Amino acid sequence: MDIDSNGTRIHVTQRGSGELALVFLHYYGGSSRTWDRVASELCDQYRIVATDHRGWGDSEAPADGYRIADLAADVEGVIEALGLQRYVLVGHSMGGKVAQLIASRRPRGLEGLVLVAPSPPSPMLLPDEQRATLTGAYQSRESVEFVIDHVLTGKSLDAALREQVIEDSLRGAPQARAAWPNVAMREDIGAAVASIDAPTIIISGELDQVDRVATLQAELMPRIPHAAMYILHGIGHLSPLEAPIEVARLIARFVDAIENKSAVCSTPEQVPIAFDAALNAGDLDSLLSMFSNKATMRMTDGKVVQESPTELRNGLARLLTLRPRLHNEVRRVLTSSSIALVLLDWTLNVTLPDGQEHEEHGTATQVMEKGPDGGWRLLISNPLGLN
Repeated sequence: MDIDSNGTRIHVTQRGSGELALVFLHYYGGSSRTWDRVASELCDQYRIVATDHRGWGDSEAPADGYRIADLAADVEGVIEALGLQRYVLVGHSMGGKVAQLIASRRPRGLEGLVLVAPSPPSPMLLPDEQRATLTGAYQSRESVEFVIDHVLTGKSLDAALREQVIEDSLRGAPQARAAWPNVAMREDIGAAVASIDAPTIIISGELDQVDRVATLQAELMPRIPHAAMYILHGIGHLSPLEAPIEVARLIARFVDAIENKSAVCSTPEQVPIAFDAALNAGDLDSLLSMFSNKATMRMTDGKVVQESPTELRNGLARLLTLRPRLHNEVRRVLTSSSIALVLLDWTLNVTLPDGQEHEEHGTATQVMEKGPDGGWRLLISNPLGLN
């Protein structure tokens, strides 16, 4: 279907049903069908809305109006026209930058934000030669194939998806293809993004060469400190095409938590309970969501892991190989505004590599922070106590 939005005809595809809608925004070079395989995993539970950005897919291609604010206004008009009362924005790459700007305005009905290999809010500054190469990346079948093989993917696409990427890339209007590298990519929306208060997850490909994990950790996550990052191993920039089942699983899990009111811990006392449950279940993703992305943690062996989601993930993954059983018991909570000091007693049982059972216990000092989304998370985790 087509919707007149912001003075432009925007093509929209829909499937599924339900009170909560998932609104999908595609990458530079894609279209609404970029999300088809992800949507197929989710449409039994949720209403799916996917748009073609202006100048891409079957949407109108005006001569100008390709700044991030223009693309955001197009999407906002679609949401209003469809009468969506509750929705989660899911934005990929360029669509991720658009989703960030929309979420920063805290629109009514926005329940959550999923950023898939998102372009960061800060300007992407490229040398003129690289910018010219990017501008010409979608000029011919051969140039698109080169970008697919050497830039966009970490694993091979099947023949149908590869052909879809080529077709979508070549269909882009010249003004749309030129606008991203020369205009929108250079825009700085960092100050606005700091206002995001919706629950947020970031899904990043380990092998992404476009919006690298390190770039997102440096440029995006400090602006959304309550966001949790999930890294897909062996995956590049086109994760909705390379790993649609994994992307859909993370989206479904996030949205289910929103629906069940368990996306965040609403009090400091809930954090140790949720932490125990995640650790004892061996659920690394849920465990990582207990931490602010600015967190520092001292492991029980005394090693300090800080301000690196990758390092924290690796440290906790090593702990999970020991099949831990943890019990925390809160002793005291001191809260001041958005900071809480929590003292608790803990007992940890693990199975050592030689098969022997080992038990440790202590009194931990935890500092927790309340995020803009109202959730409490670990900021400083020190299981060895005040020493």
